Amino acid sequence: MALRRLGPRKRAVTTLRGEITYWRTVWECPKTRLQVAPLDEEIGLDRGARMTREVVSKVAWAGARSSYGNAAEDLRRLAGMEVSRGEFARVVLEEGDRVSALQEEREERWSEPVASDRPVFPAEEECDRLVVEADATAVLTVAGEEHKMVYCARAYDADDRYEKGGRTMLARDSRYAASGETIEEFRYSVDALANRMGARSAKAMAFVADGAPGLWNMASERLPHAVQIQDFWHVTEHLFALARVLHGDGTPESRGAGERWKKMLYEGKVEAIVSECRERHKIHRGAKRKKLADEIRYLEEGKHRMDYPRYRADGWPIGSGAVEATCKHLVKERLCVTGARWKRENIPGVLALRLCRANGEWDRDFPPIAKIA
Repeated sequence: MALRRLGPRKRAVTTLRGEITYWRTVWECPKTRLQVAPLDEEIGLDRGARMTREVVSKVAWAGARSSYGNAAEDLRRLAGMEVSRGEFARVVLEEGDRVSALQEEREERWSEPVASDRPVFPAEEECDRLVVEADATAVLTVAGEEHKMVYCARAYDADDRYEKGGRTMLARDSRYAASGETIEEFRYSVDALANRMGARSAKAMAFVADGAPGLWNMASERLPHAVQIQDFWHVTEHLFALARVLHGDGTPESRGAGERWKKMLYEGKVEAIVSECRERHKIHRGAKRKKLADEIRYLEEGKHRMDYPRYRADGWPIGSGAVEATCKHLVKERLCVTGARWKRENIPGVLALRLCRANGEWDRDFPPIAKIA
């Protein structure tokens, strides 16, 4: 059926060179009443859009990096573009939802079981010794929305790290996953992240976390063959806290006990620490006795994840600093800016855009016009 020409129609739009008004020919299908304007498509305008695709990409990029007010100021000064805070919020949330759907689709493909009649979605990296770290961080939400946690994961090759500052080991190449939903949703993202980084062909795998039971349950279910490693520094914090309760905050005895237990922990002498705590438990009462009972339980429940001499000998990290840095850069720097209070429904979109940037997927999810069919 031939399209019917409606003649020139006026349209206003924001471009990289500012707002313009132009006339273009519009065509309509007599049956469906669907209208098209070839010039709109040529300059990168979707139906009803108030910005070109290039502008949308820049607004989404800037809005994912900083507060809408700061992002608007940056675009005005650096690119001469006037975009209101309201437009920033609209674009970031709309594009975030779109990118989030693309990420979920890819995660579903990476998580598919191996089947003879369907090829496996290929891994992006082939890690011989894969490390997956996971953690959670809190985001301030509006009143009435009490679920504040955002879960993050980072995956990298244990053999592809370099030393910085004498002791700190940094990964050269990482991929990230995150979820502003529940830990049940997050576990599928972790599964996909592991497969994305070559879990199916890896010779060995380790999972590192701080000690939250939900993360260990997730690892046992989704990464059953991974060596589980409890963050050494998190355990050390528990031991120093116990020393402060027993000997007083800031005392030489407290520092001495904490340092001694830290050395024993590093050497893998967890049972010896537990035995000492049990002996102290017999003679103390009140708050000290309760603290001892709590730490004995903590050490007993996690001691099979505290064989630090073996982990070091095998070349695994014993701390979860990589994912703690991820929580800071991926979540805190944007979602915890001063004065921010988030609706839970708005967190996933912003998080999706930040993941898009961190994983180097921006050009894939915001392709140039020439690459759009």
